[in-house]
Amino acid sequence: MKVLIVEDSIFVQKLLTKLIVDHIPECEIQIANNGEQGYNLFKEFQPDFITTDLLMPGLNGQEMLRMIRETDSKVKIIILSADIQKTTRDEVELLGISGFLNKPLTAEKATTMIQLIQAAYHVE
Repeated sequence: MKVLIVEDSIFVQKLLTKLIVDHIPECEIQIANNGEQGYNLFKEFQPDFITTDLLMPGLNGQEMLRMIRETDSKVKIIILSADIQKTTRDEVELLGISGFLNKPLTAEKATTMIQLIQAAYHVE
């Protein structure tokens, strides 16, 4: 399984990488620092699963999600963001996401994220 992490916080990048590798060691992980890098890595890496922040410099996560959905409606995407506006959440849900988790990433939310990734992995 291939997982793409799109996140501008190095701390969160490392936390998510460790969390995923600890629970799903067979995962291949790539990391992007913003939406533009994320979109380019999406095209090259062709991940099965993407976790992305929304608030990032340059191309944000919502714009990246819209671009990805223009070519791929099946890749599983989880939003992990501090943006808690209902309108934002409604907009990204319309684009087709597998989950939306608010930052900060707690142990409970981390467990939910791993369960969503594992569920997507077993569906394939």
